[in-house]
Formats: sequence, C-alpha cells, structure tokens
Amino acid sequence: MDIHPLVIHYPIAFLTTYTVFELMRFKKLLDSPHWLPIKGTLLVVGELGAIATVVTAYMSANLAGDSPLVTMYKIFILITATIFGIISLAYVRWSKMLLPVIIIPLAIIGLFFIVVAGGLFGATVYGTHFDPFLAPIFKLLNVY
Repeated sequence: MDIHPLVIHYPIAFLTTYTVFELMRFKKLLDSPHWLPIKGTLLVVGELGAIATVVTAYMSANLAGDSPLVTMYKIFILITATIFGIISLAYVRWSKMLLPVIIIPLAIIGLFFIVVAGGLFGATVYGTHFDPFLAPIFKLLNVY
C-alpha cells in the first residue's frame, strides 16, 4: 500500500485549501454559520496529516540517508506543522486569536513553508534543477 499520497498530498491539499479559504474575506461567507466549521475541519484534518508527515519524515531517515536537502526538508515540514498547529489550537481553544491580523499572516507563512517543503521533497527525487521558481530558495538554503 502506497501511503505517500495520504501522508504527503492530502495534508498539502487540505492546508492549501484552508489558506485560500482564510484569504476569502467576503461578508457573505464570513456571515455563514458553516464557514468557520468548514475552515476548521480542513485545518485540523490537514494538521493531523502534517503531523503524520513529520513523523514519517523523521522515521524514514535511515531509508533515504541524510543530506543537507533531506535535513532542510525535515526542518521545513516541522515548521509547517508547527505553524498550522498553532492555527489549529486557535480554532479549537484560543478563539480570541482568530483575528484576521493574526490568522492571515500565519496562514500565508504556513503556505510558504508548505510550498518550499514540497519543493525540497521533490528535489530529493528529481534533483534541485527541476523547479526554476524554487532555485533561488534552494541556493539561499545552500542545498543546491
């Protein structure tokens, strides 16, 4: 059974969709009684998947070997899970933190870390030259 889509692709999809929904600040949506539970469900399910991704990444160190690229991927996926974990706690426990001035920047930063972590993971398979948009970040992180 291939668990890669379950552990990698689904959390990315859920957390990316959550971030897009968080950025949609239309009055009609914000007034809907279903909007907050929909975003919260996407967020919590995505976060649970992100935690599974972190656990899988750290368990598979013996299989993939260690390189600066793999190490940087592990750091970025851990930061991603931490950021969305904080947002998840805000939805579950700290509702005062759900102010747009706090949640929107956190969601955007989290999305940035998802994109870079995905690029780093892709680079472990396809090499660092596969994505010209992430090349400057790879150079900055010294994994090129």
